[in-house]
Amino acid sequence: MGIKFNPADYESQDESQVKSPAPGPAEPDAAGPKRIVVVEDERITQTVIRVILKGAGYSVVAARDAAEALSVIRAEIPHLMTLDIDLSRDASGPTWDGYHVVEWLHHRFPEDPVPFIVISGGEPAAIQAKAHSLGAYGYLPKPVDKQKLLGMVKQAIGEAPAPASPTGSSAPPPLPPRLPRAPGK
Repeated sequence: MGIKFNPADYESQDESQVKSPAPGPAEPDAAGPKRIVVVEDERITQTVIRVILKGAGYSVVAARDAAEALSVIRAEIPHLMTLDIDLSRDASGPTWDGYHVVEWLHHRFPEDPVPFIVISGGEPAAIQAKAHSLGAYGYLPKPVDKQKLLGMVKQAIGEAPAPASPTGSSAPPPLPPRLPRAPGK
């Protein structure tokens, strides 16, 4: 059950009608905050991812389906994209899944592909294998873990991850230093 690539599928009539601020997609601005497109049809998950990324200082644009994602990317190329695989079937545009969006990206930007992280609640082994074969930077299962998301995003866009605190949330606090015993006890 592979996805067949047909360039005609990617050049829709709507593409000529999309208004962009420049003749072509704008290049990401290296000086400003890194721009991330969150493609997620579940509103709660989309909001969680958006809040996490905005809280870390990123510029975030959300898209709920493939049509919105393609429109956003045509207007301005992001530094990174988080991508759900099973996108809504009642979406406003083509009923593409996340894999179709990736194929479009490879077709549209073959020399400088947009890095992407797959975030999905589907079968992890199958999704990881397919995502890896399409060049995904990584895979995260739902529900999204904030620290894993931020660490993977920073690595994917070339930022050094923040140093972990010595008493990270998963480690118990260190024991206090042992007090010396009083003589004779």
